[in-house]
Amino acid sequence: MSSASKAFKEMNRAERGIFIGTLIWILLQLSRFIAVVLINDINDGLASEAWRYPAYLDLFAAVLAFPLIWAVWARRELLTWAALVIYWTISIVDHIGNFVTTTFVGPPTIAEGMENPYLVPAIQTALDVVFLAVLFIPLGRDLFFQPQN
Repeated sequence: MSSASKAFKEMNRAERGIFIGTLIWILLQLSRFIAVVLINDINDGLASEAWRYPAYLDLFAAVLAFPLIWAVWARRELLTWAALVIYWTISIVDHIGNFVTTTFVGPPTIAEGMENPYLVPAIQTALDVVFLAVLFIPLGRDLFFQPQN
C-alpha cells in the first residue's frame, strides 16, 4: 500500500471531496488539447491570430495536467500547493483572454455553432476560482501541509 493511498484513507469526507474534486477538475483540463486544432486553424489562416495566446495557454494547461495529477496524488506538499495556485491563476488568465478575444474578434473556430461562446469559459472560470479559493481555506490548505512520516 502506498503512502498516498494510506493518506487518502485517513482523510475525512470533506477532505476527500476536495481531493477527488481537484483531481477530476485537473483531469478535465485535458480537453484543452483541442487548442491544437485552433492553432492549426490560425496557421492555416482560418482563425484570427488573436487566438494564438489563449490557445497556447490552453496547451499549457493540458500538458501540465499530467504532472499535476501525479503531484496531487503522490506529493502533497508546498511545491504542489504552489504549482496549483500558479496553474489555476494562469487558467483564469486564459479564460479572461478568451472573453476579451471573443468580444473583439469573435469566437474561435472550435466554438462554431455554439449559441453562447461565453458560457463554457464562464463555467470554467468559476470552477477555477473555486478550486483556487479552496487552496487558501484551512481544510484545502491542510491537504498540502501535513507532516510526512
